[in-house]
Amino acid sequence: MVFADYHTHTLYSHGTGTPEENVQAALQRGLSAIAISEHGPGHRFYGVRGKKLLALRREVDRLAEKYAGQIQVLMGIECNLTAYGRCDLPTGPDAPPFDVTILAYHKGVWPEDGFLWGRTLEALAGGKPDPIRTANALLAAAERYHIRIFSHPGLYVQADIPTLARGARELGVLLELNAARTTMSKAEIQAAKAAGAAFIIGSDAHTPERVGDFQLGIQAAREAGVLSQVINWREGEA
Repeated sequence: MVFADYHTHTLYSHGTGTPEENVQAALQRGLSAIAISEHGPGHRFYGVRGKKLLALRREVDRLAEKYAGQIQVLMGIECNLTAYGRCDLPTGPDAPPFDVTILAYHKGVWPEDGFLWGRTLEALAGGKPDPIRTANALLAAAERYHIRIFSHPGLYVQADIPTLARGARELGVLLELNAARTTMSKAEIQAAKAAGAAFIIGSDAHTPERVGDFQLGIQAAREAGVLSQVINWREGEA
């Protein structure tokens, strides 16, 4: 079974439930940990920034105290790639601490260099993919900002999975098997395993009802034979 959900959204970004509703849903599903991982501030439509981000940190801290002993409540952030080797992870003295750092390319982010303009054209208008460079751009950002998870690899833009997996292994970054949508083929997951990568399954829930719904990710892991490399999986009833 999957015992922790580190990728969930709430009404702070483009989810529909409150952070506490997500926590309660995780408890009902028997999870031992949950993270509220909203989009970083660079997303023009769903980014959480400024006072709203600080308010979310306070809310997560309140829930962590309220539900202590029942479930671990963490604050995550799903950062957006903004340029080659750069993302929108808030830094500086006014930035709150984050317990879980996640990174991916997302549409809705204003490109800060020519590389990301190319990825935006790829995502929105079928522009020419650059999968190896995209993988290296994600890896460079992960190293620079100490990212822990690559969410939904291959969504929106192509990333060379063997390249990403080799770098992820070296950096200690996990590849997400996203349970909201399939973003890597069986062959790609197996290639990532062969490269030594480890995996994590995340619900990418945007409603409380989907918190802890891991079936698509579990199915992908089973079919590719990588369940033993999934760090939030333990043997038991799925």
